[in-house]
Amino acid sequence: MTRPDNRPSRVTPSKKDLAEGRSRGSSRAGSKSTAKGGKAGAEDSKKAARESGSRPKGRVSEAAAPPARTGLLARLFPPRPVGADRVEVVSASADDGGAAEGPADGRRYGAGAILIVFFAAQLLATIAYAMVIPGSEYDPRAVTGLGGAVGQAVNQATTGQAVVISQPVPLWLSTLLQLPLWGALIAGPLWFAAKKGRGIVADLGLRMKATDVPLGLAIGIASQLLMVPALYWVVFKIIGVQDVSAEARALTDRATDPLSIVLVFVIVGIGAPVAEEIYFRGMALPIFRRRVRARWAILASAAFFAATHLQPLQFPALLVFGVILGVLTVRSGRLGPALWAHVGFNVVAAVSLLWNVTLF
Repeated sequence: MTRPDNRPSRVTPSKKDLAEGRSRGSSRAGSKSTAKGGKAGAEDSKKAARESGSRPKGRVSEAAAPPARTGLLARLFPPRPVGADRVEVVSASADDGGAAEGPADGRRYGAGAILIVFFAAQLLATIAYAMVIPGSEYDPRAVTGLGGAVGQAVNQATTGQAVVISQPVPLWLSTLLQLPLWGALIAGPLWFAAKKGRGIVADLGLRMKATDVPLGLAIGIASQLLMVPALYWVVFKIIGVQDVSAEARALTDRATDPLSIVLVFVIVGIGAPVAEEIYFRGMALPIFRRRVRARWAILASAAFFAATHLQPLQFPALLVFGVILGVLTVRSGRLGPALWAHVGFNVVAAVSLLWNVTLF
C-alpha cells in the first residue's frame, strides 16, 4: 500500500506476530545460555576433580591404568594366570599318576632343548679343562694324600724312572672348572624359559617358600642317613660290599686347609644343587610331563639325573633320590623343596667324608 506521495506506508505488526517473535528470540537465547552453562559446568567439574585428587566419571585417562610390562621384564616375569599353581599340583594326583600336561602349555621348546643344554654344558666344561689342565703342573690322575705320594715314588723308583710326585688338581681350580658346566645348566633353561616359554617362574618353578627350607633339609638328610644305607644293604647282598664313596672321597681328600673345606661345601652344597635342580627338575621334568603321566616323567627325569653322573655304583641311590626330588617338585609346583633337599643330601655326605663319619 502506498501513500499519495509515493512513499511506502509503515506496516504495523499484529499482536500475534509480536508474540511469535518474542518466543523465537527467547528460545535462541535459552539455547546459547544452556550451551555456555554446560561448558562452564564441565570446566568447573574438571577443576574440582583436579583439586580434590579424584578423577571425573566417564573416560579414564591412560595414566590411570598400570603400566604394562614390556621387553625382557615381560618375558622373564609374565603375569601368572589365576590358579596356575593349583593346576600343577592337581595334575599330579596320586589316583591317576598325574595326567600329561600336553604340548599346548605355552612352551615352544621340548626334548631338543634338553639335549642342547646338556651337550653345551659338557662342551664348555671340556674346553675349559683342555685349556687349563694339560699345560699345568697338575695331574688329574694323581692320588691324593701322603700314601698316594709314597706309592707313586716307590713305583717310579722300582721301574727306573725319575721320581716326580704329581700334584692333584687343587680344589680352587676344580671349583673354577665347574663354572662353565654350572653356567650352562643354569643359563640354558633360563634362556629357553624366557625366550620360548612363559617365563622362568611359570616354566621352571623357580620359587620357594619359607617352609621349603626345613622341609627340604629334613628330607635330604633323612635320605642320606636312612634311605642310602637301607638301599645299599640290599645292593651289597647282591654284588658284595664295595666302596660307594670312592668318587666323592677323591674330592674331599683334597680338602687339607680351611679354604679347601669351604670350597668343598661351595661345590656340593651350592653349585651342584642349584644347577642340577634348575636343569633336571626345572626344565627336564616338565618337558617329560608333556608326553607321559607324572609318575613316568618323575622316573624318567630321575634316571636321566642318575645316568649323567657316570658313576655306576652310585646309580641306585641317585635314581631313588631323583625320584624323591621329582615328587617334591610335582607335589609343590616349585623347586624350593627339591633344591633344599639336594643341599641337605650333599652336605651330609661331605661332612661324613671330611670328618670320617661312617654312615653305613
